[in-house]
Amino acid sequence: MNEEQTIKHNDLMLGFFRYQGYALMLQGLVLALMGLGLVMIYSAQGRVDRPPLHEAFFTTPAGKQLVFVGISLLMIIIFSWINYDWFRPGETTLGSVGFWMLLLSVILLIGAYIPGIGMEINGARRWIKFGSFTFQPSEFAKIALMIYLAGKLSQSEFPRKEFLRGLLPLSLVVGLICGIVGKEDLGTAAVIAAVSGLLLVAGGIQLWYLILPAVPAILMFVYLILSEGYRVQRITSFLNPEADPQGSGYHAIQSLLAIAGGGWWGMGLGEGTQKYGYLPEDTTDFIFSIICEELGSVGGMAVLGIFMVFVIVGWLIFRHVKDDFGKLLVFGLMGVIAMQATINIAVATVSVPTKGIALPFVSAGGSGLIFAGMAIGIVCSVNKYSQWNLLKDS
Repeated sequence: MNEEQTIKHNDLMLGFFRYQGYALMLQGLVLALMGLGLVMIYSAQGRVDRPPLHEAFFTTPAGKQLVFVGISLLMIIIFSWINYDWFRPGETTLGSVGFWMLLLSVILLIGAYIPGIGMEINGARRWIKFGSFTFQPSEFAKIALMIYLAGKLSQSEFPRKEFLRGLLPLSLVVGLICGIVGKEDLGTAAVIAAVSGLLLVAGGIQLWYLILPAVPAILMFVYLILSEGYRVQRITSFLNPEADPQGSGYHAIQSLLAIAGGGWWGMGLGEGTQKYGYLPEDTTDFIFSIICEELGSVGGMAVLGIFMVFVIVGWLIFRHVKDDFGKLLVFGLMGVIAMQATINIAVATVSVPTKGIALPFVSAGGSGLIFAGMAIGIVCSVNKYSQWNLLKDS
């Protein structure tokens, strides 16, 4: 090894150890959000319809969430130690892990609509039941699609400057996933479509090319909204919730009452009142409202601050990664989590119409938390092995 190679090798060594701090910061932020979620879910479960004193702990929302947190942390550990090269596309489509993950996600998404396999909750078929465990395929589909798109866009031979051979096939794949998901879960479909569009641009697709698939995509979303009366009601109630305060505007009004009732410093942990049968979905879609009620605007701003730092750390990882596949993986996976958080908080503050989007790492729920852990693990793997792979090659 000559002097120039030695200097390059030493620089890579310094970079490898320097950038590991990003992964530790990311994991620390995730732990903070998980911890907050457990505390708030435990507080919210004290509502009138679920007396915790009469239940075994692990049958309560907080008990179940603790189990899911453990599994999610395990996913972070496992996937942060697996070299992300494992997801890199092979020489053929059939040799790509991302392709098989995407195919599996489509099968699972369709399975949710099949009687005897799929499970209906609150009038929506979004789940598959395995014994006592329910699984939401759309959470897996988000991860699989980001891996698949990142793989395709990172290939040097991919015709990103051509519409028919480049953008069109990827648009059809995104449209297929969004179409299946959007029939029952329009909010998640919107997240997938938005992040996929941004990822395509980040991957080198010309922005004006996206206008062509954007038109049918918008028409599809309009059709999905108009095809279900409750979706139209959500939009009208968002524009004027007071018009039907006990009906379609109920969620929005009760969420705002919770946030306003907390003031600056909150009513105190466990002292909120909206969880006592007033605010529906207080451990999932509207947990941010409960945080603001009990911990005040200061607590709500702290949560916003954590997510802002979360995005900044993700951006720093994205910036320092040299490998195109790794960069796009980080962009897509972090983008999904950031978009979900943005929409959830926007719904809680009645900035957008009501959607069934959970607050990542905070809301109660197994599938979302577990696959979010998988996403963070992969991001940490990119942060670690992108430098390590360069170090080996040097």
